[in-house]
Amino acid sequence: MNRKNIRFIVLNVITTFLILSLLIRLFYIQYVKGETYAKIAVDQKIQSLNLDKKRGEIYDRNLIPFTDRTSTKYVYAIPGLIINKKNASEIINKLTGILESEIYGNLNEGKDILSYKVRYTYDGNLPVGIFILNIPQRYDSNSLARHIIGYSGSANYGLEDTFNKILSTNGYDSIAVFKDNNNDYLKGLGVRIRSTDKNVYSLQTTLDYHIQKAVENILDKNNINGAAVVLSVKNGDILAMASRPNYDQNKVSDYLNSKNEELLNKAVMDYPPGSIFKIIVASAALENKKVNIYDNFIDEPYINIDGVVYHNFMDESNGLINMIKAFEVSSNTTFIKIGQKTGGSDIIEMAKKFGITKDDNLPIEEQIGTLPSLENTLGAGIGNLSIGQGDVTMTPLQAADVAATIANDGIRNVPNLLKAIVDENGNVVENLHKVNSYRVVSESTAESVKEMMRDVVVNGTGKNAETEYKSAGKTGSAEVNREKNIYHAWFTGFVPYDEPVYAISVFVKNGDIGGIKAAPIFKQIAEEIMKYYK
Repeated sequence: MNRKNIRFIVLNVITTFLILSLLIRLFYIQYVKGETYAKIAVDQKIQSLNLDKKRGEIYDRNLIPFTDRTSTKYVYAIPGLIINKKNASEIINKLTGILESEIYGNLNEGKDILSYKVRYTYDGNLPVGIFILNIPQRYDSNSLARHIIGYSGSANYGLEDTFNKILSTNGYDSIAVFKDNNNDYLKGLGVRIRSTDKNVYSLQTTLDYHIQKAVENILDKNNINGAAVVLSVKNGDILAMASRPNYDQNKVSDYLNSKNEELLNKAVMDYPPGSIFKIIVASAALENKKVNIYDNFIDEPYINIDGVVYHNFMDESNGLINMIKAFEVSSNTTFIKIGQKTGGSDIIEMAKKFGITKDDNLPIEEQIGTLPSLENTLGAGIGNLSIGQGDVTMTPLQAADVAATIANDGIRNVPNLLKAIVDENGNVVENLHKVNSYRVVSESTAESVKEMMRDVVVNGTGKNAETEYKSAGKTGSAEVNREKNIYHAWFTGFVPYDEPVYAISVFVKNGDIGGIKAAPIFKQIAEEIMKYYK
């Protein structure tokens, strides 16, 4: 073989090798690494413009959201994509009502993205660089459970504060725009919306959206300054908690110096309970066998203990009565005598077993009630303790808890407000529902007090609380100013009487006597929420 042929063969081999190498490389790039290189190429040309920071939801027990229930339209403008800024200013003006000159100035300030709230409709086509999005609104004028949910922003409060780290994702939904290698916008490629790739966790509460709504509507309808709480007798879940007056979560600063207490959650503020505390006094007397329900007392219009005079309401006198009748008519003087026979120590100990002065570690700020020292129950001090006045305070939540404990045959279920942390699909990430139950009084004591609470509604001061389902409860009229007849009105009880489901407390600040002001609210709430019982 001559040299010419050898060179030809070698050249062909080299050429074939090079072609095969090139084909293999092209195959590798296109089919093996194609997606990776494509992504790198695209990412080099994409700029993300952040929208609102993504935040987890706060749900009721059935994953009905309390937050982000509505959305508002916003028009967005990306100046770098807009060819005719004067025309864009005219269009945005028609959508928002903002002066064209102001919009035109904004478009020329060099900002990456602008947004304006849409107030009017526009039927024309939107040019490249202008688009409209529906943005979720965290709170709106119909938001429920505001004193529990709280608010987030420059400052946080309520569940929004307690679970801020869980609800905050540090991720944003964003707008993706395309740029060339010179960092100029590629106007022909438009934009696309991208959701955050961060995990979003939400909070599931024990609240029932429909029960919460019913309670709030009733408080509003009756123009109540106070609070109401609904508990599940079965497990202590807080199904509803409402406080009035209400506030706007989007305008918190408007209330910081208000004297109307809009920002206070009265459901977890402590107040003198008045005669609803007689539930605890009666429980202590019966449980410690200091008094029998049939023991008789002379009911006097007033009683003098070491120079301190305690009165029955309107200085009424009921003659010879037992505990059942004294509870039914809410006699102060007879219950002071029952308190004297029972003793301050046993009453205080019983109150603590019911949860008064105990911190139940709820995830919202709460007061825990107060009780007098044993020394302050000696002599005349037993009078205030026996009728829920003086140093005795409790919250509407605690009042509902007391009623729930009696309804649950003497077993206290420590109130719960949380069920779980959940992912975007509602799957449980962490169970937060704590079960903490213990016996407060014997079943026989609870049964006796239940019967007396039923008598209050049938024959006594709580007739205005009766429902078709049969109610049971206790009125309270905590004296604020006797001379001016100013009282905090209370009613706490449960429904139905035969098979208790809900414990409900109603508190009306500076309202009137409990049987007139609070008991009718209890009735309305009980009748409405029984519709949701399954």
